[in-house]
Amino acid sequence: MIFEMRSPETVLFGRKVREQLPELLPEGNVFIICGAHSKNILEKELLPKLAGKKVELFTGFPAEAPLDITDHALNAARNVNARSIIGWGGGSCIDAAKTVASLLDSGISASEAFRSDLPLNERKCFFAALPTTAGTAAEMTPNAVLCDPESNVKKSLRGSAMFADAALIDPELLMGAPDHVIYSSGFDALTQGIESTISAKSDAMTMMLSIEGTFLTWQGLQQYSAGNREIGVFEALARGCMLSGAAFVRSGLGAAHGIGHPISGSKGVPHGVCCAILLIEVLKWNLPVVHEKMLQLSRRLDCGTPEQFIDAVAALRCKCGLPENFKDWSLAAADFPFVVKNCRSGSMKSNPRPFSDEEVAALLEKLI
Repeated sequence: MIFEMRSPETVLFGRKVREQLPELLPEGNVFIICGAHSKNILEKELLPKLAGKKVELFTGFPAEAPLDITDHALNAARNVNARSIIGWGGGSCIDAAKTVASLLDSGISASEAFRSDLPLNERKCFFAALPTTAGTAAEMTPNAVLCDPESNVKKSLRGSAMFADAALIDPELLMGAPDHVIYSSGFDALTQGIESTISAKSDAMTMMLSIEGTFLTWQGLQQYSAGNREIGVFEALARGCMLSGAAFVRSGLGAAHGIGHPISGSKGVPHGVCCAILLIEVLKWNLPVVHEKMLQLSRRLDCGTPEQFIDAVAALRCKCGLPENFKDWSLAAADFPFVVKNCRSGSMKSNPRPFSDEEVAALLEKLI
């Protein structure tokens, strides 16, 4: 059997690896996309070390990577003739940054690439990703999830150009994040680990990574929800997300992500919350065809049988204060056709047990 793993050119993991970023940057101007809460640390730690370079900060980038604002960032990076693009923040910041980096020298807008499903396989500038959440694993992947506010469609741009030249995963950057961010992003990472384990495309190599990634995320969420705020907890969350991300680059994900994207895009449900709501019912649906894979996972997490593991995931969701349905977002039967139409992504193709349109609607009916 042949195994092929693809990843960023350089992956650095550990406390304070962010301090190595300046020495990795090539000559030329620097454009940084970041969340509002990252501005202070960038101005304090990074910008003084980039004296002599022209540096532009695009701050306060919103969640869910809106297509129009990504285009604003792309135009701003072109205006300063950036040669290095840095995504420093959550998944939306990194997805926007990799989109900007991939399109910077192309003359193509993000909107054009989004609507034409243009593959992005060439890039001339340097791109680095520094995550401040342990959730999306965007720093590890060759795709960027964007949302079109006009159509409410949420989907991925893809291509080898989106692999980072350097992914610097520093657990210290997670410290100080609000609880709701830790829990929401953590359940995204947990869902990624579980779905990549049971994916129709998983293999021995991806399962080695995804099972360990799930275990670490599981341990991190259990400890954090019990009040532990020591750095080891953030290391577990960051490492778990990294390993699961490395796995699903090859294995793909599943229906929790596939169905979740159109709900998130149209109803404004945070992505990790969407995953948390959908995961239990998706696992119950898939269990008859992935019992052996689920058994391996449940044993690693010391949860007994696969059925007991599903119950334990539901209990952890409750412990993290995450909802079990979409009532707060008024998802209704009238929304089902849009969700069904827009859920047929690569994630649905990787789901181990197929869903008909009627079966997707039936699953959603349980969650409204």
